[in-house]
Order: sequence, then C-alpha cells, then structure tokens
Amino acid sequence: MRWKALVAILLTLVCAGGVDAQTAARSVKVAAVDFIPAWGSLDANIRRLADAAEEIARQGVGFAVFPETAVSGYLFSDPSQIAPYLDTIPGDTTKALLPVLARTGLYMSVGIAERDAETGLAYNAAVLLGPQGVIGKYRKNGLNPQDQKVFAPGDTGVPVFDTPIGRIALLICYDDTYWQYARLAALRGAQIIAWHSVSDRVMPGTPAAQSKGDHSTVSNVQYMSAQNGVFVIGATRSGVETNPLTGGQLYYNGGSSIWSPQGHKLVQAPVVPPEELPPGLHGVYSAEIAPTDADAPRAERLALRRPQLYAPWLALHRSPVDANATKTQRKATLIAAQWPEGPSLMERTKPPKGALTVLPELSALPSGLSPEEIKSRAEERDGPFERALGALARARKAYVAGSYPERAGERVFHTVALAGPDGAILGRYRATHPAPSGWATPGDEIAVVDTPLGRIGLATAEDLATPELGALYAVQRTDILAAPAGAPSPLKVEIDSALFGVADPPTGRADFFPYAAAKQNQLWLVSGGRRAGDATAAGIYGPEPVVSTPTLTAAPGAADVRHQTEIPAVGTWIDQSQLIAGQQAQWFVPLTQRQDSACLRRWRTGGNCPGR
Repeated sequence: MRWKALVAILLTLVCAGGVDAQTAARSVKVAAVDFIPAWGSLDANIRRLADAAEEIARQGVGFAVFPETAVSGYLFSDPSQIAPYLDTIPGDTTKALLPVLARTGLYMSVGIAERDAETGLAYNAAVLLGPQGVIGKYRKNGLNPQDQKVFAPGDTGVPVFDTPIGRIALLICYDDTYWQYARLAALRGAQIIAWHSVSDRVMPGTPAAQSKGDHSTVSNVQYMSAQNGVFVIGATRSGVETNPLTGGQLYYNGGSSIWSPQGHKLVQAPVVPPEELPPGLHGVYSAEIAPTDADAPRAERLALRRPQLYAPWLALHRSPVDANATKTQRKATLIAAQWPEGPSLMERTKPPKGALTVLPELSALPSGLSPEEIKSRAEERDGPFERALGALARARKAYVAGSYPERAGERVFHTVALAGPDGAILGRYRATHPAPSGWATPGDEIAVVDTPLGRIGLATAEDLATPELGALYAVQRTDILAAPAGAPSPLKVEIDSALFGVADPPTGRADFFPYAAAKQNQLWLVSGGRRAGDATAAGIYGPEPVVSTPTLTAAPGAADVRHQTEIPAVGTWIDQSQLIAGQQAQWFVPLTQRQDSACLRRWRTGGNCPGR
C-alpha cells in the first residue's frame, strides 16, 4: 500500500507541474495588502495603487496580493452605476502599474472591476502582473447576490500561472464558499493561491430582518490551504464603504492573512470594527515562504482523491428543487459520545430515546491498537459488533452509529454502521478515503439513510480531509453526517475568534476537517471521539458556524456533548439548496477524471476538459 501512495505522489508532482524548472526552490517575501479605494474614483484609485506598489516594493516584498475591486470600490446597485468605473485588462490600471513593477521587480495581483473590451460586459476580475508585463487574469466564478447586481459569471475557469517565483492561482472572495475552485487550482499544480476579497459584514445595529446576508468570506480561507496543501495569501480590506447614490453601507473588518500548506496561519492583520478610513494603503502583512514547499503536501492531499467515485455526481448541476431533499422541518437531538483513551465504553453508553448518538471509531475496541492488532480483530458483517450496536439501539429506542474493522475475504474495511430503534442495521459505509499507509481497504460508495430525523449520511472523520467526500453527501442532500473519530486531530480551527458572531467561537478547540465539511456542505456533522489531554475529537459541527450555528466540543470529563436542532438546517445567508444552485458545475469536470485520463492531462497543461 505504501509504495502505491509514493507512486501517486510522484505522478501528481510531475503531472501538476510541481517539479517545473521555472519554479526552482527559493524563498520569497509575500504580502497580503489592506488597500482601501475611494468609491467611484477610478483615476485617483489607480494613482494610489501605484503609490502603494512603490511602497511595498521598498519593503522588500516579492509578491503582493491586493483586495477585490481595488480601483472602483465594491458597493454598486446596478450596472449603470458601476459602468464609469470599469477598466479593461490590460487598461489604465495595468498601464500605471507595469512601470513600477519593471523598475522594482515586484510581482502583484489585484482585483479589478473589468469591462470586457469586446462585449462590454462587466466581470469581477483579478490580474497577475510582473516586471515583464501582464501574466494573466481570472474572472470570479462564485458570485454572491451583490456581485450578481453588476457582474457576469466568470468564463476563465481556474487558470494557474507559471512565474519565476512559483505557480500562482487567483481566486476572489465568495469563491471560497465553494471548495471546488481551490481544489481545481491544486489539481493544476498551484503552489500559491492569491485570494482577493472585500470580506464585508452588515453594519452593527442593522435590524435582524435586514441582516440575514451577514457572513464572512475571510473566515473561510484556512480550508484552501489545509485541504489542498498550498500557500494562501488572502487580502481583504478594512473601513466603511458608502454608496453616495443609495446611502447603502458595508463595513470591512480586515483580517488579511497568509497560510501554510499544512493549514496553519503564518501572519494575520487585525480584525477591526467599523471605522471611516481615508483611501490608500492601510497595512502590509508579510511572510517569507518557499513556494516549492507546497509541492509535497499538495501531492499528498491529491493522492487521497478517488475520482472514480466522483463521476458523474460532482460534475452535475443539481437543481435546488431536488426530490432527494428533506421537505418538512423536524427536530433532532444530536449526541457525540466522548471516551478517554483506553478501553471501549460502549457498554456504558446510554443514548436517549429517539436521538442520534455517534460513538468513537472502532467502537468496541480499545484505543491505541496497532494496524496489525486492528486487522486481527476484524469481523464479518452481521457479527458481534453489529449485533451489539443493534442491541444498544433497540434497548434505548435510539439511533446509534459506530464503526468496526470489517473482514470480507482477504480485505479489511473500516466500516461505519447505523442501527435504528428496532435494532436493525439501517446502513453501512466502508471508509472511502482511508490513509494510504493505514490498515483499511478503501470502500467504493457512500451511504445515505432516510430516517424520521432526516437523511443521515455515514463517514469516518479521517475521510473528511478529502473535500470531495463531503460534496458527494451534499449532492445527495444529506441533513446529518455521522462520522466517528478517533484521537483528536492536530489541526484545529485557527480562524481568528474575532471574525465569529457566535457566542463561543471554535478557534483553537475544534478539529478543523469536520468543521470545514459541515460548513462547506451546509449540513450537521456529528463525531464521537476520544479525549487526549486538553483536546477532544468529540464534537457537533453546524452548517454556519461563523454567524449562527454552534460548534460544540465535549467538555473534560463529560460523557458526551448534545444539541437539539431543526432538520434540515435553517439557512441564514446560505443553505444547502442555495449552495448547490450557486455552483458553476461546468468547471468541475476535471474533479471527476482519473489521474491518467487524457482529459485531465490536457487540462493540467492549460487545455480544456472536456475538449471544445
């Protein structure tokens, strides 16, 4: 198994351009820039932008990322309002910047409200520039309701640009609501994702009925690095923006940040309250990185993918009016069991009637077993573990999920089973994305079970590091994902607690991958798990943890953590239907293609997949 993983990593490095001669290993100082444009002041903003580039170059920065719509402002209510402040690419902005870059050697990317020279349509775009000129541009795919007032959907796909400092992809703000665009960048061999944003919040004091759109895109950026093994340079702005024609206001709370390929934060700007600020440069947040340090972690992440499971589902545009979706609201009690390291406590567990309880993984076994010991204790389906799980569910008239090593001939699977109140096994799932060096044979399908609580999907917490799996469950309109976990993950939520509007932010305490899977797929996720010291893997993760739903982790000494909620999840600024409707699935075909497919090879070198 181990040699197969090494071969997959090498193939990914070669196919994705990770060993490209142009991107030789060297360190570069990169920066996320807080730059504030004056609303509707194109010429003056271009001058301020050129001055900012001069200043940043003097600080020894090699690559700088500026916010979205940096020469026009963002808050426009119709196409006629923004039309006078659009620029072409190349155009006046690039004409002013390129002499600065040629003189200083700086590379930069910046968000521009672009007018297409041929059609006249407006696009929310970002352009990558260097000392030799315009390198390339990207047009935003993930358009939020504000974007849709003035901008056409992007038509560039997700290009990755070779530069002397590394392979760079550009994304913009609301793109990070969707995991697919960062994944496409990684599949094309990106070492750096430059993310341009004006991460806005509603003004404090806004009535609840008018603040449903409150959200924070800058609070999403950790996943782009953690799931894909790339550096992320996320630039957003601060200050208050006022549209003088309508009186509308947004405030931008800062928080620009840079992230490592392991999903750790390297540097961050302060998160700030609303404040009227003058236009121009307001902060440079820098770190020294070696872009080729992304090649190995990116390859490891991509080697976990199993595209044969994703076709055709992840390339379909599923209507939000979906027959699979749960239609009527109902209450559900969710419980994540917490056990200390050591023996199984399955016999002591007392699930409440009618609730869903998720046990820690390998639920009948002690923690800390070696792979050989786990395999030696494998049992067949309908064996002692499933009978014990069914007996527990029947005795308590509850739903109970747990996992065990399942033997099927010579193969051993990590199988999650769900038992219902009558003791029957309602569904089984064989882990589809286990670690290549682990003990489990990968399974070949997901499992979703219709119950009175809602549509319950089954997974393992280990699987959740691969975002494609969560997306399969979203496509099948899963309401609750039961994902038994083992020991706490070393990667926690590192998003600044000041970005959260909920009472108890998950920063520093919640395992990151289940947190991200719940949010990215707009579902509830329940993981029973073990406690080790100050950390726990037992948690309940909601679909909108930044502004509305709690992220709950079990307290020290507690047997579990519990939450009662509405199913399907009540949306705020987004829900699962809106998430699916907003996806631009025409760009997702490469996600479903095998490593050796001609379509994927052509696409990775800049062609189309499928060919046109």
